[in-house]
Amino acid sequence: MRDAAERRGPVSAGGAPGSAADAPEGSWASILSQLDLLGAARQLASHCALVGRRGGVVRLALDPRVKFVRTPSQEDKLAQALSKYYGEAVRLEFTTATVEAETPAQAEQRASKQELESARQAFETDPGVQGLRERFGATLLPDTVRPVK
Repeated sequence: MRDAAERRGPVSAGGAPGSAADAPEGSWASILSQLDLLGAARQLASHCALVGRRGGVVRLALDPRVKFVRTPSQEDKLAQALSKYYGEAVRLEFTTATVEAETPAQAEQRASKQELESARQAFETDPGVQGLRERFGATLLPDTVRPVK
């Protein structure tokens, strides 16, 4: 399934019905959540962004920092899961993800960082913590703060 699309660079989605151009933001994450994928195949999918779909060809942009997750076996599992999802046989084409294409894994990482920063700010502004700082000269170790899940 490694083909010319990988060598061409990013592919435009086109305007075909059902293509990424017509899909709402975040639709790849929505599709991914409905796929019957586990393990390395799910990791491969979560590090991709949907570029487009035209007929039986699904174009995905893979984050180049994790290109090692792409193996023929995992591609086959992802293609099978997408074939089941779309109700027709699909072929995958991979490109290198660009800066503006956010993968589900990147979105999750960004959300985790925001959650951690919010937890740190909430802890620092907590009246009890401020009281301990004033009364006892306590210091906050920012790397020890974790959000409650």
